Amino acid sequence: MKTRRRKKHIGAITAVAAAAAAGAALLIPFQSSATEESKSPAAATAKSVVYDPGVKLRCYAVSDEVGGRQYGGDSRDCGAIDNKSRVDSKCASFGYKSKHGVECPAWRFVTYNWGESKLRKYPGYDHQVQGPSGSPLKLVLQNNSKNLRDSSGKQNCELKEVAFSHEYIGSSIKRKADGSLYHFSDGRVKASFDALVEQTGGFSCREKRAILTTDFIYKTARGTNLISVVHFDPGSFMKPNNGVLWTNKCQTSEGKPTGCRVTVYGQRLQPGKKTRIDIDFTEVAKKYAKYLGNDPIPAKSHIEALQVVNSAKGADLKAEVSNVDLTVK
Repeated sequence: MKTRRRKKHIGAITAVAAAAAAGAALLIPFQSSATEESKSPAAATAKSVVYDPGVKLRCYAVSDEVGGRQYGGDSRDCGAIDNKSRVDSKCASFGYKSKHGVECPAWRFVTYNWGESKLRKYPGYDHQVQGPSGSPLKLVLQNNSKNLRDSSGKQNCELKEVAFSHEYIGSSIKRKADGSLYHFSDGRVKASFDALVEQTGGFSCREKRAILTTDFIYKTARGTNLISVVHFDPGSFMKPNNGVLWTNKCQTSEGKPTGCRVTVYGQRLQPGKKTRIDIDFTEVAKKYAKYLGNDPIPAKSHIEALQVVNSAKGADLKAEVSNVDLTVK
C-alpha cells in the first residue's frame, strides 16, 4: 500500500477488537507449514519464507491502517501453525492463544481510507475469503469509489486501498532455524500468486487510478525500502520515465535521507483473465538500483512484508488473489 506518498505503517496490530472465535475444525486435513522445511534437495533450493504458503489457512485479521485498529478476523485454522517462534504478546488483540502463548495472524486484510461503515456497501469496499480450509483460498479485494461523494456532494477522489498482507516477522514471515531474520541478501527472492482483476464503470477523477500492485518491503540501515510492481493500470495513472512511475529519491519531502521507494511496471494482467504472476524481486532491485540508493540489496536488509494491493481513486476495481507465496532460493 505504498504508491501513495506517505509513511507506510508496518507492525503488530494494535489492541481493539478480538478476532472471530478460535477452535473450529478444519474442513480438509493438511500438513502444518510450521514444521521445519523439508531436507530434500529440491526443497532446499527454494524455501518459502511465510508460515502459510499458498494461503490455505483462515488465520487472519482485518485492520484499518489509518485508524490503526483491528476490527475483524478469523482464527479457526491458527492451530495448524502453532509454533514457539510465532509467539508475540503484541498480538493479544487478535484473540488467539496456543499452548505456547499469544500468537499473531498468519496474514491480514488491510484497508486504507475506508471507514468500516462502508464495508459491504456500494460505494464501499469488501474483503472475502472463499473456499475450504486446507486448499488455496480465494481472497477477494473489492474497492468501489467511482460514485463515492464527499460531504458536499462532490465526487470523492481520495486514495482508497484494500490489500492482502504478509507482514509479521516470526508469525507471518518466518525466522530461520537459529532465530535470525531472513534478509533480501540471503538469495534470490521471488513472489508468486494467481490474480484476476475486473474494472467496471470507467473513472470519475482526474487521476485515472485503478491499479493492482505487488509491494515488497524490506528494512535497511538507511530505512524501509519499498519496491512496488504494477500489474494492472487501465487508466495509465502516471507517466513512466524509463519504466519508473514514481520514486521518492530516497528522501523525505523535506529532503532528509530515508528509505528508498520506487514504483515500476511489471507483468501485466488482462481484465477478467486469471493469470499466474511471478516476480523476481532480486532482478527488479538490480535493474532499478539507482532508485534504491545504488545499494539495492544490502547485506543487512531483512524482509518485512509482501502485499498485494487494490488501489483506486474514483474507480471500481475488483481483484481475486490466490496461491500467494514468497520464496528465497
